[in-house]
Amino acid sequence: MKLSKIKTNILGLLLAFVLVLTSIGCSSKTASSENAANATNSSTASKTAVYTDMLGRKVTLTTNVKKVAILRTMDIYVMSAILGKELDSKLIAVGQSFKQTDIDGYKKYSEVYHNLDKMTNVGSIYDDAISLETMVKLNPDIIIVDKQFYGYSCVNKMIEVGLPVVFTDDNSDPFYGTGKSMKMLGKMLGKEKHVDEMVDYANKKTDSVLKTVAKLEASNVKKPKLYFECGNVSPSEIGVTRGDTSNGWGYIWQKLGADNIGVGNKNNSMNPEQVLTSNPDLIVIGGANWNPDGNIMRLGFFATQKSASEHLDLYTKRAGWSDLNAIKTGRLSAIHFNITVHPFAFAGIEEMAKILYPDEFANLNPEKDMQEFFKKYMPIKDSGTFWANWSK
Repeated sequence: MKLSKIKTNILGLLLAFVLVLTSIGCSSKTASSENAANATNSSTASKTAVYTDMLGRKVTLTTNVKKVAILRTMDIYVMSAILGKELDSKLIAVGQSFKQTDIDGYKKYSEVYHNLDKMTNVGSIYDDAISLETMVKLNPDIIIVDKQFYGYSCVNKMIEVGLPVVFTDDNSDPFYGTGKSMKMLGKMLGKEKHVDEMVDYANKKTDSVLKTVAKLEASNVKKPKLYFECGNVSPSEIGVTRGDTSNGWGYIWQKLGADNIGVGNKNNSMNPEQVLTSNPDLIVIGGANWNPDGNIMRLGFFATQKSASEHLDLYTKRAGWSDLNAIKTGRLSAIHFNITVHPFAFAGIEEMAKILYPDEFANLNPEKDMQEFFKKYMPIKDSGTFWANWSK
């Protein structure tokens, strides 16, 4: 074979080899580009997720919620239990002034949250007056509102323009409703494990109470006759009762086995003579720190057993009350009016069970359980009193 022919063959082989390498390189680059594109598309897709809220609505949210808006100030308790100290930087708006509508809560949360005064007040959900323009400008990642406000004009408008409205349900079931809403929000906010543990802890306490009540009812134990009154007015006035057993306090007392004398009176004030005639076995006053000036039944983070007992004593001065069985036996108590929509509602349920059936629930220690819950799950420290008994 001639030398020139050999060189030609060698050059041909080298050229073929280079072409193969080039082809492999191009294929590798093409595959890498395709993989990168797929990864990008996957990443983009993972930035949002579809959830179901407490109204059964499908809601698309970012998987990295950074801006939270609540349309009811009391929901800060639930959100703080879920997000802890993270909420301080994520909460951007409330429906009403936190400082004005929850004096104790604002003061307490100010100890750990330093941005409370920077939140935008977007209007009153109770007055159907949330500012759509403000909400759009804030561009929140999630807007939390209870389903009792479903159908309100301001809420409908937010949904219509595509704002991420999520409905909770704290009122349909005072025993487990808040926990169900919390579990839903836990998924949405990436805190599922933490929230499930917290809610399961609370539910076990509630389960235990209701199981015992069911046994008492099955054994035909006499139901204690109860009078419940909201203490948001002076004891010299007559506060409203709760006689609607389909929801709220009327439902709570019925479920706990009380013979509520207010049933049939809806949510109106009872005639004083009717209370005297009914002669209840026990009386419970619903309290909170609704305003700083009124002579009200004040309970909460900064109330004391002493101050609460002294206020309860004022009720005993009402005409004819000294002759009531409840006053004669010292069964006059107070419970925080909003406790059932808080993450620690189970402790209030335990206390109510003790009020109704002191012997059967003698081993319950609501104070200890509440302290334990706060230590484990709340970003603020337990303080004050959310229930109290009158001391003669």
